[in-house]
Amino acid sequence: MAESSHDPAVEAGRIWSDALTLLKHNSALSARDKGWLEGVVPEAVFGTTIVLCVANAETQRALQTDMSQHLAEALRMASGADMFPAFKIAPEAMPVRAAEPAPVIAPAPSVEFPRQTPAMPEGEAVASYPSHALSDASLPPAPMAAPQPAAYPAGNNRVIQDPETHLNKNATFDNFVQGSSNRFARTVAMAVAEGTGSNYNPLCIYGGSGLGKTHLLNAIGNYALAKDPSLKVRYVTSEEFTNEFIDSLRSPTSGKGQVSEFNRRYREVDVLLIDDIQFLGGKNETLEQFFYTFNTLQQANKRIVIVSDVAPNKLKGFEERLITRFNSGLTVDVQPPDLETRMAILRMIASNNRYTIPDDALELIAQRFTENIRELEGALTRVTAVASLSSQPVTRALAEQTLADFFTIDVEIKPTDIIGQVAKYFHITFDDIVGRGRTKQVNQARQVAMYLTREMTSMSLMDIGAVFGGRDHTTVMHAYDRISREMQEKQEIYNYVTELTIRLKQHPSGDG
Repeated sequence: MAESSHDPAVEAGRIWSDALTLLKHNSALSARDKGWLEGVVPEAVFGTTIVLCVANAETQRALQTDMSQHLAEALRMASGADMFPAFKIAPEAMPVRAAEPAPVIAPAPSVEFPRQTPAMPEGEAVASYPSHALSDASLPPAPMAAPQPAAYPAGNNRVIQDPETHLNKNATFDNFVQGSSNRFARTVAMAVAEGTGSNYNPLCIYGGSGLGKTHLLNAIGNYALAKDPSLKVRYVTSEEFTNEFIDSLRSPTSGKGQVSEFNRRYREVDVLLIDDIQFLGGKNETLEQFFYTFNTLQQANKRIVIVSDVAPNKLKGFEERLITRFNSGLTVDVQPPDLETRMAILRMIASNNRYTIPDDALELIAQRFTENIRELEGALTRVTAVASLSSQPVTRALAEQTLADFFTIDVEIKPTDIIGQVAKYFHITFDDIVGRGRTKQVNQARQVAMYLTREMTSMSLMDIGAVFGGRDHTTVMHAYDRISREMQEKQEIYNYVTELTIRLKQHPSGDG
C-alpha cells in the first residue's frame, strides 16, 4: 500500500472518492446538480491538479461554472489542500451502466457550503439555508455566532454567549495567559478595549488556528462593556454577517425594511468585532455591504477589530480598497506559545478544574505538544481521565504511559480519514455519520468523530460542521464538550477515543 499511495491514478481515485461523498451530501446542490457527477472518472493527480474525465462538454461546462465552487471546496476537504480540477472529455472511458437519478439527500437546517441564491445579485456565493426552506414559515433564524474556545482558557472554556452582543462572557483579559508570543497583541487589545487606542483603528489580529485570537476579540468587547455599559458592542463571525445580510435581502415581506434594519444593527454600534474575516473573500455583494459598514463606523470614530488567519495584505478575494483600509490601522500577529506559556496554560487549566498535577507531568505535556494548543489541552484531558477512571494520582510516569501512543511523528490526518475510521470502528457507514440518522449508535459515533476532527485537525467549527453534512458549528461544539466530559466519566468512551486516535496515527487512510 505504501507504494501505491504514490501512484497518480490511485491518489486521484482516493481523493475523488472522498470528494464525491462530500458533494453527494451537500444539500446546497440539487438533484440535477448531483446528476452531473454521475460518470465522472478520476484519471491522475499531478501536484495540485487532478484530472477528471467527463463524458461530454455539457458535463464539463456544468462542473466548471455552476458547481465550480462546490467542487473546489470538496476537493480541498478531501485532499487537505487547494486542488485544481482539469477536465478531459473522454466518452470512451466512461463505464457502461444504466442511468440512475442522483440521490436526494435530506437538507441540513443550516448549510455551510457556498451556494447561489436566486434572490442574490449574480455571482454572490454565500453560506445559507437550503432553498426549500425559504418559503417555509418555520424558517430558522441565521445561526448565532459561537466563539471558538479560547486557546489560553482559564480551565473553563465553555461558551456562555450574551444574546444581545453575541460575546462569550467567559473570554476575558483576566483568564488570557500572557506570554512572549502574544504580549504585544494583548497590550494593544487592552488599549482598544479601554478606548485609548484611537490610533489603532482598525485593529487587525492574525495568526494560526487555536492561538487565542477569538479569546482576545471577545475580551475586548467584555472589557469595553464593563467600563461603559452604555456602549453598543457586537461580536460577529463572517458567517453570521453573511447570513444576516442574505436574510435581509431574501425575506418575502421585507421590502427595504429588513436591509435598513441590518444596516442599523451594524452601523450604529460603538465597537464592532468581526471574527474569521477571511471567509468573506470572494463574496462580492457581502463585501460591498461590509465596505460601507466599515466606512460608516470609521468615519464616526467607532472601534473596529478584525481577526483573520493571515495578514490583511494576504487576504484572498478582497478588493484593494478594503485591504488598504485594514492596513490603515494596526496589524499584530499571535504566535504559538513558548514552553513557559504552555506551562502557565496547563497550570491554569489544572487549577480551575481542581486537578492536582505535579510540575514534571505538566512539563512532559508542554514539551511534547508545542504548536496546536487544542492538542495541549486534549493531552491533559486524557491524562486526567485515566487518573480519574483508575483512581490513581497524576504522575509523570502515568502521563508518559497514557500519551505514549500520541507522541508520533506528525501525520497528516484529513476529516474524511477520521469519519471513515470511526464508521469502520462502530460498524456503520460513512453515509450514516454525515447523514441525518439519529439512532443512539450513529449519534455516539458522529460525536466521537466530531471530537477527533476538532482534536486532530486545525479546521474551524464551521468547516467541521460542513464536512458532517452541513451541520451548524454549535452542534460540533456540543459534541466536543460532551465527549470531553464523558471521557472523564466513562471508561468505554475513553477507550473509544484512545483506540481510534492510535489507529488514525498509525493508519490515517484506514489501511492496515
